Amino acid sequence: MKKISGILFFAVLLFNIPIFGQVQVKISDQIVNLSGKKYYLHKVEPGQTLYSVSRAYKISSEDIKQANNLNSDEIKSGQLLKIPFNDKVLKTDTSPDFFYHKVAKGETLFSLSQKYYVTVEDIINTNPEVKYGLKAGQILKIPNAFKKKREEQSNNFFLYTVEAGNTLFSISRKYGISVDELIKLNPEAENGIKTGQKLKIPEKSATNDNNNSKTEDKNTADSVNTGLNDPLYFTEPGITPCSNFKYQKGKTFNVVLLLPLFIEQNLNYISRYNKEKDPMFFKNTKRFIEFYEGVLLALNKVKKQGLSVNITVFDTENNSDKVRNIMSSLNYPDIDLIIGPVYSKNVKIAGKFAEEHKINLISPLSKKDTLLVNNPFIFQVTPSITAEIDRAAELLRTKNDSINLILVHNGTKEQKKLINRFRYNYVADDTLNILSDTSVLKILKYDTDIEMLDAMQKKISKFLKPGYKNVVFIPSNNEVFVTQVIDKFYAEVSKNEYKYKIVLIGSKKWINFQNFNSDYFEKLDFNFISPSYINYNTFEVKKFIKNYRTVYKTEPSEFAFGGYDITVYFLNALRKYGRVFQFCLSPEDAFPSGRGLIYKFNFKRTGLNNGFENKNTFILKFNEKFRLEEADFSEIN
Repeated sequence: MKKISGILFFAVLLFNIPIFGQVQVKISDQIVNLSGKKYYLHKVEPGQTLYSVSRAYKISSEDIKQANNLNSDEIKSGQLLKIPFNDKVLKTDTSPDFFYHKVAKGETLFSLSQKYYVTVEDIINTNPEVKYGLKAGQILKIPNAFKKKREEQSNNFFLYTVEAGNTLFSISRKYGISVDELIKLNPEAENGIKTGQKLKIPEKSATNDNNNSKTEDKNTADSVNTGLNDPLYFTEPGITPCSNFKYQKGKTFNVVLLLPLFIEQNLNYISRYNKEKDPMFFKNTKRFIEFYEGVLLALNKVKKQGLSVNITVFDTENNSDKVRNIMSSLNYPDIDLIIGPVYSKNVKIAGKFAEEHKINLISPLSKKDTLLVNNPFIFQVTPSITAEIDRAAELLRTKNDSINLILVHNGTKEQKKLINRFRYNYVADDTLNILSDTSVLKILKYDTDIEMLDAMQKKISKFLKPGYKNVVFIPSNNEVFVTQVIDKFYAEVSKNEYKYKIVLIGSKKWINFQNFNSDYFEKLDFNFISPSYINYNTFEVKKFIKNYRTVYKTEPSEFAFGGYDITVYFLNALRKYGRVFQFCLSPEDAFPSGRGLIYKFNFKRTGLNNGFENKNTFILKFNEKFRLEEADFSEIN
């Protein structure tokens, strides 16, 4: 495991003081009688303060200090506090059953279902009138999916009262669960259990109880909401930490950076480098070193702005075992943010540790949104293919009365899934009955069989409409398939140059295809969906390039820009909201100009218990000087 300093090029302020944002305080289930008085037994969690504990239990800090003989306001993680019992403490969920939403122009039932994590049917059931379409300014009643989820979870456990002679092993055998699972649900039991103590037992395990004590216990015990499966417990209005955190100058954020730098191998390459033909970098590590250089420039910037950061960099070498060892060795109470790893398999490993310790982890390069499923502590910077699909559908939906849209796929399960997602987004409310109107939207399954080429050519000819902008969307990066399809559309335009106008939309990866004829770009209007874009004409980009040249004596790559943007954005999120910034971010919190040097950021949770994905993508095209620029979809008429 190679550990390197974060000050190879700049002196970054290094302090050893951990800083935490406000952390939710859960009311303890443990109540004891001591000398005739009732107390809650509260175990202090990382990030909790005497003030936050006193607010949760609705009792003064002085009363807690007096009950525990404390001489100061300082409390430590793991410390057990006696909290004087207070009847005013509410352990029930008082969050609203519904949210009220004012419909904005362009919003659809589908977009609202994605925003509030409910189904379209849920919205229609509570607002029957919307089945005929939405209107701007309309007030909708949206079910609170978070509360519903908690209510469902509250029924998944019951309390078991420890009896004389019980052990963790005997209880685990009684209910058919492992001792580890029992301790995970009841961390206080790790150091032993006592007669009369209440333990949480999974409801599903009750069937394994062969004596009949389960029924008696369940009837006399209240169902409890442990919150263990509800990482969103502090998103409700009134207890979100967003407005509570205040960064104090001199405090230090501790950040871990995980990159496959292959330091030893690269040092070996450098030592042998004599002439231009010699390889300078080990395999493809140049891009990760450039990413790291961008990170360092960002650290220098935030340091000048008064933010103190201690960064520790680990060389993962793209080795899963090393990633596990690194994550196991970290002192989590002192860590505020993790950036990396970069490969999906290692993001999955590191993400499990991040989730366990409730620390946000930034995945800088992976496009696999499946990594976000059931892990609410991962931020995915690079939009997935589904995010790109959604963006294209959103842009084109406003043009559905002036274009002829053709979706092309190769018949594979994955391609059909993407086409159906695009189609569903595009016709989200279907007020124009587009689902059944093949004159507006057509789906072409393209057969690459040589014997079918003539038939495909005729089918394409029938799909095209004269007098319309024929927008052709191909969600594939298969060079052979894409090139063959474009050949056919190009042939139609060549035969009927003034009859058909075609706009092609595909991936930015198409730019690197070797078999594209230059005439394609003259005859067909190419548009590329891209997760990033650098506008070299802006002042900020020019300034970064100048700074990068001065420090590193070379030109910055997209990876250097990316490392810079990611670091600036998330360190500023820490400064503004603390380590629980995930519940506070909005698009307005991105960059002063609304975008960074290479990214636009708009992070949204992909599901109720999932992580966050950047949903902003760019649509690019070549201008007359054959340089990429942002496409103006208002021109599609």
